[in-house]
Amino acid sequence: MGLILPYTREDELVEQARATGRALCLVYRPQGTCVVLGRGGSEERELHRAAIDTDGVPVYRRPGGGGAVVLDEGNLVVVLALPLPGLGAVTAAFRLASDLVIGALGACGVPGVEQRGISDLVLGDRKLGGSCLRRERGLVHYATTVLVAPHLELMKRYLQYPPREPAYRLRRPHDAFVTSLAAAGYDNDPAVWADPLEAYLRVSLSDFQFDNLRD
Repeated sequence: MGLILPYTREDELVEQARATGRALCLVYRPQGTCVVLGRGGSEERELHRAAIDTDGVPVYRRPGGGGAVVLDEGNLVVVLALPLPGLGAVTAAFRLASDLVIGALGACGVPGVEQRGISDLVLGDRKLGGSCLRRERGLVHYATTVLVAPHLELMKRYLQYPPREPAYRLRRPHDAFVTSLAAAGYDNDPAVWADPLEAYLRVSLSDFQFDNLRD
């Protein structure tokens, strides 16, 4: 087993939401390439650690669940920190967060994105992004990748076939299962998408009432 560092990039936003009781969002572009395991993810079952170490790529563990992902500068990460009383309504929170991101993509000119599986964002029959959620008392921390123009070959190099998969994957390998905005004919520059997506989400969150969410 190699070194696994805590993934803390989103902690400041989460702490700010907890302190203020406000729904907050962040859209950011990863700097460099890294691999991120889910909270309960297995290095032995999910990663090609030899290739990762050969390339000098850092490995992190995030506080949310889900499978391992490769982040690079062709990705965007969309983060929502939502005040939500209690500890329940996880399914409803996932649905709400996905709908907010799907709405933001649609407003930015990408119609037809859907949620499939537990939490994937899908365009056509291919995965455009995978999300995770951490539920704490009074707060939901949601994050999803949006694949703009990623180095898809790194998925095969760094990630094993996942130990769990959604039914719609149909045993497809990484390169036949995922897509990107660039592959779908949209702009391939993540910087073009980041500010409009965040602006839409901020407006959407500004007057939303979360205390009525129920599973």
